[in-house]
Amino acid sequence: MKKSGMLLCAALTSAIAIAPMASQAQDEDLILYYDYEAVSGDNAIDNSGKGRVGTINGTVEIVADGERGNVALFSSGSYIDMDGPNWPADQQPIDGMSLLAWVNVESLGNDHAIFNARAADDTWVIHPEVRSGGNFRWLLRSAGGATIFDIKAGVAEDSQWMHFAGVYDTGDGAVLYINGEEVLAADGGADIVGDWGKGARVGYNIDDARPFTGMMDDLNMWKRGLTQEEVENIMEFGPLPQAVDPNGKMATAWAAVKAR
Repeated sequence: MKKSGMLLCAALTSAIAIAPMASQAQDEDLILYYDYEAVSGDNAIDNSGKGRVGTINGTVEIVADGERGNVALFSSGSYIDMDGPNWPADQQPIDGMSLLAWVNVESLGNDHAIFNARAADDTWVIHPEVRSGGNFRWLLRSAGGATIFDIKAGVAEDSQWMHFAGVYDTGDGAVLYINGEEVLAADGGADIVGDWGKGARVGYNIDDARPFTGMMDDLNMWKRGLTQEEVENIMEFGPLPQAVDPNGKMATAWAAVKAR
């Protein structure tokens, strides 16, 4: 349980006593969610409901952090293999995508890949990164290796929790949000290359470069571009549905209690 969730427990108890609760339907566009509360052997547990279990390679440990509770600690060169060639076609981001995570890197001495995928035609599909230059990167490509956008912006720091959110929609374009604030936007217009045939990993590029070294929490991936309001809500409460009262108003941060 994340620390913010602990603070909400009393409010949750009161809300349940006062009013009946109804659960919102889980968003079908959520295609991956690692809350890093626990692992199962060498498997990372997916809480998106899609069953996208990842295989841990190297040393990815669940550790207790004073600020965020249980988190994943990645040793250099360690990663989670997402079995990219067998990623289901109906869960493949094409006309939109969002990648969000809390990150806390040990050093800015190298680039840190949060997630990486490579297509069957050798296109490097995606680069969400904490950069050695002290900024962040958010990039997507279309088929044939054509770059849709390449955002390098923001101010990164080591040994500090920061929230990364890269969103993209073919019509609305791309935006990089850091700690919920818009840092830079870019035009869109093209579909994302439609496969991860050469592989997909959390924490390490497919060519064994740019190792993520440090702590990561609440990694979640979507097959559409999220709004800033959605990014802010996920940053605060996590990506799972929240409880509402019968009138449709939010009664408590239920997802925060369960996942954080």
